[in-house]
Amino acid sequence: MTRHYFAAAFLCAFSAGAAGAGTTWEQGGSGTGTATSSATEIADGHMVMQISSSYENVEMEDAEHPMNGAAGPCFGAVEAAPAGVTGSGICAFTDSAGEKVVLHWDAEGMDGSGALTGTWTLGGGTGPWADAKGGGTFSSLTDPETGKFVNTITSSVTMP
Repeated sequence: MTRHYFAAAFLCAFSAGAAGAGTTWEQGGSGTGTATSSATEIADGHMVMQISSSYENVEMEDAEHPMNGAAGPCFGAVEAAPAGVTGSGICAFTDSAGEKVVLHWDAEGMDGSGALTGTWTLGGGTGPWADAKGGGTFSSLTDPETGKFVNTITSSVTMP
């Protein structure tokens, strides 16, 4: 099995401002940063990976999207086995206004390029993130040579 370093750090950073109040944002974007992983080989084609990633920036299609401009760390673990890919983790982002937001992710597979795929959901935070709702999908691909990743996301985020 080809070893890929998964940047499960998926997902988003949020810039919660007045423009997002009472609005649902449904659009795509991408997060970039650096990831490291520690893989434990279980058997041929079966491994468990501990993942740590740092998002440098989340850029959404619309600059007013509440996730645009966020950054922060993500942590998790993924099991890649012949039966499939599973795993989960958590991210702690700071948006462009300085508010904190928690994001939970669940790995559900790997695509043909080796990108880790799955879903994410909001888990609370400070300010407007305390009552925000939403989530989406992700596809995170890491260059194993450099540790740089691009996480392509979809989102449906409703700010109070």
